Amino acid sequence: MSHDKRCSKSQAELFFRLFEAHHGGHLFVATKKWDERCAYALMQKEMIIRLYNHVYADPAYWNGLGVEDRIFQLASAIAVVEPDAVFCGATAALLYGIGSAYSLLDRVQVLLPRSTRRDMYEFVEYRRWRPGDVWQLGPFTLTDPYRTVVDIARTSAFRYALGYVDGLAREYGVEREELRAYAQANCRGLHGIARAFDVFEHMDGRSDNGGESEARAAMILAGVAAPELQVEITRPGNAGYYLADYGWQMPDGSWMLAELHGLGKFEDDAQNDPEHTAAKTYRAALVRDANLRAMGHNVIHFKLSDTYDVKAFGSMMRGYGIPTTKPYADS
Repeated sequence: MSHDKRCSKSQAELFFRLFEAHHGGHLFVATKKWDERCAYALMQKEMIIRLYNHVYADPAYWNGLGVEDRIFQLASAIAVVEPDAVFCGATAALLYGIGSAYSLLDRVQVLLPRSTRRDMYEFVEYRRWRPGDVWQLGPFTLTDPYRTVVDIARTSAFRYALGYVDGLAREYGVEREELRAYAQANCRGLHGIARAFDVFEHMDGRSDNGGESEARAAMILAGVAAPELQVEITRPGNAGYYLADYGWQMPDGSWMLAELHGLGKFEDDAQNDPEHTAAKTYRAALVRDANLRAMGHNVIHFKLSDTYDVKAFGSMMRGYGIPTTKPYADS
């Protein structure tokens, strides 16, 4: 069905205001009745899209946003439209800075009171969870950090849940027993709570970031023995130490070390010549590995994409002689 693309003066003015909002890093919120009428008319002309009640965006702007920016900007707009909205799950975790597994960030997660019904939107997911205590963080009302992580751990695949559990320990200093005690006191009987307790067993705040946690989860799923994290190997002459992402100490006292590599390890946004910086960092890594091997240690490197096929990844790790254990059974 074709639409008349011609705009009235007021619609054109609103269209420019929408772009001003985008220029400032925001979605457009039509808080006034006349703005809503103009925005709805522009949506009917397929010039803008409606993401939530009173929330609009230019399609090109929205499609060009990164995963985290999408969630943050849409949650920010919803908080304006509905100040009492309670954000939960992976959305709350992103806002807390606990973690951001992209596979869990396809939609903004909002608690839905049991007595209400809401219109459905493509990028909003309502969860019928008991809220428990809530925290106020700037304009956002969120399930508290403990509850946020418990909900993710009981409803998400182990591969992604571990990163959030690690993040709670790393960013908020929460110990495993504290999280377990919280779940026992506040979350008994919730669907999936048993699997959450299984995830807690592998909680480790030494994990530097979500990627390292996801790779460690793949190791555990593949039956690779859980590694030590952030392993420090003293350099000869006590000249500092080498640091490795993962390590397994072998019976002879040597270490099998593993490094997870992403582009960030070879990039530096502060440098004007990223290619030179990457080459310099790469050469330093080669020298470091050679020195570690001269000290009797072994070093392997892998990418996060190598872990996507868990079975193949496990075979690769076993081929290097890394200790094994019973594979984790993710329910």
